[in-house]
Amino acid sequence: MSVESLEHIVRNRVRMFLRHTWLVTVLGTLVIAGCVWAAFYSVTAPQVMRIAAGPAGSASDKIVHVLIDRFAADKNKIRLRLVSTGGPKESAAAMSKGTADLAVLPSTVGDSPSWPVVAIMRQNVMALMVPAPPGVTAPAKKESPAPAKKPSAAPEKKEKPAKTGKGASAAKVAAAKPAKSGKSDKSSKTAKSADTASDDDSAAGSDTEAADTAAADKPDKLDKVTKLAGKRVGIITGSVATADLLNVLLDHYGVPHDKVQVSLIEPKDLAQAVKANQIDAVFVAGSAIGRAISDAVDAVSQNGQAPSFIDIDEADGIVKRNPAFDSIDIDAGTFGGNPPSPDDSLKTLSFPEYLVARKAFNHDAIATLAKLIYSSRLALAAALPGEIKIKAPSTEKDAGVMVHPGALAYLGDDQKSFFDKYGDDIFYGLLIFPIFGSAIAGMAGYFRKSGRTRRLRLLQKLLDMVRKANAVPSLEALDQFQHDVDQLVIAVIHQTEREDYDQSAQMAFSLALDQVRFAIASRRAMLLGHPDEGEASGKYAAA
Repeated sequence: MSVESLEHIVRNRVRMFLRHTWLVTVLGTLVIAGCVWAAFYSVTAPQVMRIAAGPAGSASDKIVHVLIDRFAADKNKIRLRLVSTGGPKESAAAMSKGTADLAVLPSTVGDSPSWPVVAIMRQNVMALMVPAPPGVTAPAKKESPAPAKKPSAAPEKKEKPAKTGKGASAAKVAAAKPAKSGKSDKSSKTAKSADTASDDDSAAGSDTEAADTAAADKPDKLDKVTKLAGKRVGIITGSVATADLLNVLLDHYGVPHDKVQVSLIEPKDLAQAVKANQIDAVFVAGSAIGRAISDAVDAVSQNGQAPSFIDIDEADGIVKRNPAFDSIDIDAGTFGGNPPSPDDSLKTLSFPEYLVARKAFNHDAIATLAKLIYSSRLALAAALPGEIKIKAPSTEKDAGVMVHPGALAYLGDDQKSFFDKYGDDIFYGLLIFPIFGSAIAGMAGYFRKSGRTRRLRLLQKLLDMVRKANAVPSLEALDQFQHDVDQLVIAVIHQTEREDYDQSAQMAFSLALDQVRFAIASRRAMLLGHPDEGEASGKYAAA
């Protein structure tokens, strides 16, 4: 099939289709409605984001579930889909592989600072606690002894004036005898008090000796990180505490890793492990007022006595060497418990937990997500008390973390409206549209011109054949020439079907065909030796 034939078929089909006005109208309406619906759907369709968090049941996993439920309940444009992982390292790997768009990561894991931050979900603290010794009860409160009552003095009897004479001398003798008896009683009481003092001194001496013996037998108190060498440390699973965090402390204080026996303990098994004396210290991390630390404090408290805490006294130095951490002072009673823990101010390390996103992710979608998170932070904090405390990262140029451009647009009140984003495109589109219209019109004119050119070309071929017919040398060549003329006539007929020729064009083709036909007849007569017939045909053609 030639190109001209294919073009002819296509044009015929288009013309037949355009003749059905109602069909064209209905199809055009459907196309326009489909385009409008597609544009509306693309603008209003929910944006699905994959967020990595884990392990299941951990604080980060619960935070993501709260976000999912919150956004679904409010029917917002953002939809979150959980990508469950085995922990922060696996969540970071999901971000690197592209299987997650967002992730909840602590600042201490892998390359978390390399991904731009959307929000700070909470601030975690580290706690090293030492369980209370078993069998030791909390000291009872000392009661001050009641003051002893002084014995009331017997009232003195007034003596009557002694009579003179023998009665007076007898009274003197009687008064002298009791005086001797009183002296004897006084000496007896003095002796008894001396014996009592001697007994008290001896009891005090024995108590002091017992205290010294107990102090000598009491083991060295575990109150410093350096004393963890040779000890058994249990890391609470489900919290953000990991062996890597513990190694940061051990490395800074110069404690060899192989000198510390580390074991992972489920929160439900912690109390039993403490009672069985399987661990010497407990390492836990999480929100200062969250469930992870408060539950651990309750589990290691024994007989009403709260655990003691190991102070990280060199926290400021660790922060200078590792920017992922912050130094913090925990106020007394922050961890709760009965009695409240800690009993005094505690110096330790803290580190933030970020919601990070891929830098190449849609900035407008991240800006919408940031708006939803910050506007709902009170409701999110109420849904998970103590675990969520959303804060905005620093937007300064010299900040320690990079803020996602979408979140930065929201925090800096630089979000763009629909016309801000697409106004220039609409404006330039209105300018370019007439150009497309002109191009379409030019193409239509070109096709019209090409049709006229083809018509003139066919007419010129017919006229050329009139001249060539008079120079055909033989009858065989004349037969081939007649075949070429027949093919040209077929092409003229096809051209007539494709295009509406006016009367003048039809008359021109008719005259040209007649001239060719008469020229062939005249030449055939000349070749056959009948010049009279050829001259008659030529005169008839001229007429």
